[in-house]
Amino acid sequence: MKFFHFFPLRVHCWGGLGSQLYALSTAHDLKVKYPIRKIKLVLHTGGVTKRLSELDFIRNIDFEILQINDFDMQDKGFKNQNHLIKVRLKSLLSKILYSLNFIVSANSNLDFDKVRPWTVSIRGHYFNRTVSTDFYSYLLKHIELDEKHPNLSQIKVAIHYRMGDLLTLTEKSMSPVNKIIDVIKLVQKMHSNLKIYVYSDSPQIVKKTLSNAGLTDEFVVSDLPTIDLIRACVGADFFIGTGSKVSLWIVNIRRYMGKIDDNFLEGFDDKLYNRL
Repeated sequence: MKFFHFFPLRVHCWGGLGSQLYALSTAHDLKVKYPIRKIKLVLHTGGVTKRLSELDFIRNIDFEILQINDFDMQDKGFKNQNHLIKVRLKSLLSKILYSLNFIVSANSNLDFDKVRPWTVSIRGHYFNRTVSTDFYSYLLKHIELDEKHPNLSQIKVAIHYRMGDLLTLTEKSMSPVNKIIDVIKLVQKMHSNLKIYVYSDSPQIVKKTLSNAGLTDEFVVSDLPTIDLIRACVGADFFIGTGSKVSLWIVNIRRYMGKIDDNFLEGFDDKLYNRL
């Protein structure tokens, strides 16, 4: 089996930082499983929206990162007979490679266990795979949280209200704004002096949405680079997330740090981090 160690193992990824972290965690755990294999992280720009690498916050990354600019190469034009034949042949070859574990999806723990010494390509979203405790430790080291002494007279509430392509994609839904306000009211019953920070990729829309829904408290809305909003939300006293992978990463990093009860995020109960 040592022969296959000469072939790099490529972990492919499509999406923003939330997806890239899942791909990175998969590559990280593969390096533990196959320490002498060369692993490459392949980031594709293709998808609904063009996505670039957001992993530059990690110093001395353990893997070679390749970025494939395939966003503008997506074929939306007329497909002739020759093209359809090529697609069918490619699909048949892909099924054969998957059946022999030369290609693996690794979207779940079961799929991850199918990786073999001869596997050369891993393609998936990796969302249903359990992220290792070791990776949370690795990630937290590189995030470099602000160590400023907290203001004990104020309770910082951080809200990640992701919109972005949710404004146009009908198959995805945004978190109900009334639910967010209900959670804020619950926190207010426990703490009187709240400072509310909202982080969104659509700040003007979110500001109007929250105000129209009845949020009368003063709040600040910011559009930050994803890694910076992760830092801000992880360091908050209380966090409210919406339906996105980034919100889930924030909650799970906080849970890894011991902040178990000061989070609100619906829909991901089976993916929450639990220290064994």
